[in-house]
Amino acid sequence: MKTESWLIRYSVDHPKKVTILMVLLMLILGAFIFRIRIDTDPENMLGKNEAVRIFHHKMKQEFSLHDMVVLGVVNEKDPAGVFNPDSLKKIYELTEYARGLRWPDPDNPGKEIGVVEIDILAPSTVDNIEPRGPGTVRFDWLMAKPPRTRDEAIAIRDKAQRIPFLNGTLLSEDGKALCLYLPLTSKDLSHRVYSQLKEKIATFSSGNERYFITGLPVAEDTFGVEMFKQMAISA
Repeated sequence: MKTESWLIRYSVDHPKKVTILMVLLMLILGAFIFRIRIDTDPENMLGKNEAVRIFHHKMKQEFSLHDMVVLGVVNEKDPAGVFNPDSLKKIYELTEYARGLRWPDPDNPGKEIGVVEIDILAPSTVDNIEPRGPGTVRFDWLMAKPPRTRDEAIAIRDKAQRIPFLNGTLLSEDGKALCLYLPLTSKDLSHRVYSQLKEKIATFSSGNERYFITGLPVAEDTFGVEMFKQMAISA
């Protein structure tokens, strides 16, 4: 008798034993599912010794480049866009909150991972350079503290629009939107930073602002995490 025929005959004659065996196998295999590590990083499709991958990391180190999470704040209802006291106060709070998104590095005791505070691009972390007098230049923060009046908020917008690398990058030309650029020590932390930012945004009182969190690491890491959650729910 062929093996296939014997298995079929045995399964038909001993349904309880076969069912119990299947359940046991399922439980044994299911116990290992938590050891599975899902890798959604397209970069890992290349070998660690691939020349283009080595060159890519070398250039990032050479120029101190980091993968970034970008937090966009949009206010289309206020005539001045995000440049009003309430919106700028929230943006300032988000920036200060992002500074603290750092955690101990499990692989390197004594070091921290998370947002690279010194390289954050936000109104309260970029310089405003203005002439002060003959042969004198004044350096100060674009927004050292949240403005108290609408005139102060508009003044911040006007200063930012006079700086070429900020106008159209940190803020939109019409002043309706503003971005915070949050560099990361490692792009696999993007989902953790994304989740923390969403929790902080949820604490704000109602307003006209809309928030968008994006960036390549968010697309890769968060998509992978959420995709497998949805697959588990569907299953």
